[in-house]
Amino acid sequence: MRYSMIRTLVGTALLWGASTGSALAADYEKHLDMRASIPSDKATESLLTDVEVFNDKVIAVGDRGHILVSADNGQSWSQAQVPVQYLLTAVDFGDAQNIWAVGHEGIILHSADGGSNWALQYANPHRVRTDEELNQLTDEEFAKLPQAGSPLLDVWFRDEKAGFAVGAYGIFLGTVDGGKTWQDVASRIENFDGWHLNAISANEQGTVYIAGEKGVLFRSDDGGETWVTLESPYQGSYFGALTGPNPDDVLVFGLQGNIFKSSDRGESWLKAKSKGTDGVMDGVLLGDKGSILVGNSGVVLTSKDGGANYTMQITKSREAILAVETLPNGKLIMVGQGGVDLAAPSMK
Repeated sequence: MRYSMIRTLVGTALLWGASTGSALAADYEKHLDMRASIPSDKATESLLTDVEVFNDKVIAVGDRGHILVSADNGQSWSQAQVPVQYLLTAVDFGDAQNIWAVGHEGIILHSADGGSNWALQYANPHRVRTDEELNQLTDEEFAKLPQAGSPLLDVWFRDEKAGFAVGAYGIFLGTVDGGKTWQDVASRIENFDGWHLNAISANEQGTVYIAGEKGVLFRSDDGGETWVTLESPYQGSYFGALTGPNPDDVLVFGLQGNIFKSSDRGESWLKAKSKGTDGVMDGVLLGDKGSILVGNSGVVLTSKDGGANYTMQITKSREAILAVETLPNGKLIMVGQGGVDLAAPSMK
């Protein structure tokens, strides 16, 4: 039977359909575990997958639906009210009050109060179907089956209304009404094989990049309405893209320590020199020419020459670092397998 051909998403504990119209997949209540995330004194020490900063607010997300909020540079944290316990993979601010988080089972969460309370906006949970149900599906419906239950891996909002979420099997969703409705916008990019889309990011000028599996790279010059496919210098998976400080600069990074820099918005690439061989997961700029990249096995890579060369350090714990951000006090915060780590280099 044809359903035996469905690909199976294989991930790690650390990394992780069609036009949706209304806020949620029609039968999500039957297939989604709606138990609320449980407060935990050890939440800051458990797996955290992403961290974002907006003004004086710091938001971190991770395992078991944990969302942590800090207003004092990460010295103390409060745990938000979250309606699900699924692993969350990414978070982004639309403005100071409106924040979105995404995760497994295709969930999208929204906070309208600066991160204290969250509501479920969208979900695409896995559903077990009988042979009879599968054989009644159209080819188009069947082609989308691998997306059900698959994780969303990143989210980016241009403002409090317009944003995108990307994920496994080429999931690409967009909203123009603050997430009241989410639409399938995958047809905007040339990802015909449905490769995983791992990251979406943008610079201050509004140029948006998507990076993913099998070296797929896309760029939008109009805020995500139209996209061009970039020729990739590498055919492995990318886990992230870092833009700036110049409008035409972009770094992409991923498996086996591969890092590439472009100074012309992805039209051409140079491979950075680095001794790192572990997956690079995230990065942050250090002034005009510096950057720090972080990744698996506790790797911290530092460049002072615009991303051409990186020196390597490894944390004592060797635990994976999945995200890094600049705090309001000018220092760095890193999150990952061991939770929150404030023992990071100064930006100055």
